[in-house]
This record gives sequence, C-alpha cells and structure tokens, in this order.
Amino acid sequence: MSETATQQRDPRVKTRIRNTRVAAAVVLLALLFVAPVWGRNGAVAQILHWTGYLALIVGVMGRVWCAAYIGGRKSQLIIDVGPYSMTRNPLYVFSFVGLSGIGLATGMMTVTALLGLAFALYYRGVVAGEETFLKGRHPTEFADYMTRVPRWVPRPSLYREASEPMGLPRNVLITIRESSVFFLALPLLALVGWLQDSGILPILLRLP
Repeated sequence: MSETATQQRDPRVKTRIRNTRVAAAVVLLALLFVAPVWGRNGAVAQILHWTGYLALIVGVMGRVWCAAYIGGRKSQLIIDVGPYSMTRNPLYVFSFVGLSGIGLATGMMTVTALLGLAFALYYRGVVAGEETFLKGRHPTEFADYMTRVPRWVPRPSLYREASEPMGLPRNVLITIRESSVFFLALPLLALVGWLQDSGILPILLRLP
C-alpha cells in the first residue's frame, strides 16, 4: 500500500507524514545526548554500523520497488503482483527495514528495538484503517487477497511477476525523492558523534 499517490488528497496520509516528522525530530533530539556503551570504533560498533547501512539501502530500494507496482493506483486496484504478491504491506515492511537500519547505524541495539516497537504499534493501526477502507471499496477482491497473502511477513513462495508495467512513473519518482530522506540520517548521526567526541555535546546516557 503506497502513500505517495494519495498524500495530496488524503488527510490521513498528511497526518501520518506530520507525525513521522515530529517523531524523527524527537528521536534526533534524544540522540544528541545518548551514545553507545561500547564506543564507536570497536568491532561491535562497526558490525552494527555496517549492518545498519545495508538495511537502510535495502529499505530504500524496496520502497522504490513497491512504487513501481502501485504508485498512483492505491485506491483503484488491488495489486497482487511483485512485492505485493508476498505480503500485503511491502512498502511498510521495507520502511521498517530502513528504520531498523537507522537504529543500527546509531550503534545501539536499544535504540533499534525502541524504534521498531514504536513503528509496529503505530502502523498496526494505520494498516487496520487501510484494510477497512479497501474492504469497503473492493469487498470481494480484497477478501480473496487477504486469504492468499500474509499481512506482514513476506512469503517468497507466493511471488509472481506482473505481465505489464504497473506504477505511474511520476509516483515512482516521488517515492525515490521521499525515500532518499532516509539517507539524511547517516550524516546527521555522524555529526552528532563528532560533536559528542569533541565534548561540545554532553553524553548523558550510554546504551547497549
């Protein structure tokens, strides 16, 4: 389920974007004064950092992949090919992967777990609302889709490809632009680390 196509006319999407931005600002503010308990340059820190970078890339590329199938067609059709043949919410699954990557890039598993928990709690309600909408708009087709495809955990054995291009190019480009914002976390985290190491920002708490 992609949010790009409807964000200009759906107030729920606008609210979700606003909430996401507020949450991101709160997290960044908290990270100004928190550092990993094992430092930044040890083996554990490096493993977490590089795993986070990889997850972030997978998350961003996955979101673009989803837009190639559903961009601009969220309300009109039930898409059940490509990533949508394996899970009903691949866009959110890849967003979760990208967010986990940001958490790992902080070098703190605690931060990663808290981000993942907050995401799961918030988007559980978001998906429930979207499913209610789709049940009303496509009752028979969506009911069949729900019986065949899991809500969250992808099932690769279900994968099937589309026979023709699906997503609208403009919406794919919008998704590329929006997803690229994920990468801004990396230089911001690096800046925070430098400010802490320089003594400009005090470290009030160290977390594993």
